[in-house]
Amino acid sequence: MYNKRILVVDDEEAILLAFRKLLKRPNVEVDTCECIEDAKAKIDSIYYDAVIADLRLSGTLGQEGFEIISYIRNKSKETRIALITAYGSSGTFEKAMGLGADLYFEKPVSMGNLNEVLESIGVK
Repeated sequence: MYNKRILVVDDEEAILLAFRKLLKRPNVEVDTCECIEDAKAKIDSIYYDAVIADLRLSGTLGQEGFEIISYIRNKSKETRIALITAYGSSGTFEKAMGLGADLYFEKPVSMGNLNEVLESIGVK
């Protein structure tokens, strides 16, 4: 039985596979999706202890990660949110935190970064 759930949202399948493997623990279920629509559907039907979302999901200059942060914060104040991006800047960091993100990482994301996510939901 799982007692913690994490959702990873990224449009790169290799990242989804890697994060699923690296975050997996006996008491942690890891779900993944590639687009904002699927992320919203999962968030509507399942409570997640943490969500890790890429800033840009569509392969364009979009910033869907910000929308995911706002969407989650309107539903849950407890869910830990980590925004990841290959396009980091101080402005991106400030906006993410202002919208309610708890963690912010620039790609490539390290195992130490993923451990921060796990620790934020009480998993060692």
